[in-house]
Amino acid sequence: MQQLLDEDFLRRLVNLRFMARRRQGGRFSGGHAAPRSGMSIEFADYRDYVPGDDLRYVDWNVYGRLERLLVKTFVQELDVPVYFLVDTSASMRLGRPTKTIYASRLALALGYLALRNLDRVGLYPFADGLAECVPPRHGMAQFSRLLRRLSAVVPQGPTSLAKAVADFQTQTRESGIVVLISDFCAEEDVHEPIARLAHRGDDTIAIRVLDREDVAPSARGPVELRDVETDERMALVVGPATLEAYRKGFGAHETAIRREFQSRRIPFFVTTTDRPLEQFIHEDLRAGGVLQ
Repeated sequence: MQQLLDEDFLRRLVNLRFMARRRQGGRFSGGHAAPRSGMSIEFADYRDYVPGDDLRYVDWNVYGRLERLLVKTFVQELDVPVYFLVDTSASMRLGRPTKTIYASRLALALGYLALRNLDRVGLYPFADGLAECVPPRHGMAQFSRLLRRLSAVVPQGPTSLAKAVADFQTQTRESGIVVLISDFCAEEDVHEPIARLAHRGDDTIAIRVLDREDVAPSARGPVELRDVETDERMALVVGPATLEAYRKGFGAHETAIRREFQSRRIPFFVTTTDRPLEQFIHEDLRAGGVLQ
């Protein structure tokens, strides 16, 4: 089992909060869940105290025994599930680190923040359909389940986002926040799957994870290209004209994807695996209103 995140990394996220509530104008509104008058609540878990937390929820009995400030967290009767749909198709095994590892680390980091925010978190890996899933639950024990599942992922097979979303909606009857993480490198149109999510009432965040080679290939001269999902091969001489044609095609593909998400007012982010994950989280996702 590979180590995807360490405790130091998670500690550096401790002051961020996942905005898993409702979108307004393409941004998310809401905040840290807390007990409110008139709501049915039940004790869920403990977490470390963070400056700014309400001192009424510190367990002073625990502090007296362990000299640790721990805050009680509660499950609200009305909450929003957070679903992570993570692409694990064969194209995701490319990159250094691989797109799979980067996407898995990102899903774990955001899942950790959502769990701290008292949301139910579920994981739905997919390629041309759903793989073994982790149904949404509360509490930090769920983080360990997410970690075990993502650590065991072996990227393989072709991609069908449409089939994956159809399967996902069959397995989950409740709308919520959908965090869709993929390289979106398949030729399929994303219109149908995101229309299905919008029709059910899911609030979606789309994150495109790319290898630097996807954006700016370094190959030159005679090469044999192989499609990692179909094993189709092509002999090619890569020169300036070929690279320019690729650049235009790649740009047109991303523009089409971006427009599709924007037409649904879905936040769309792009990152590459050579960019520090912490930087992407703190800069891009905070600026986009996903975190605060």
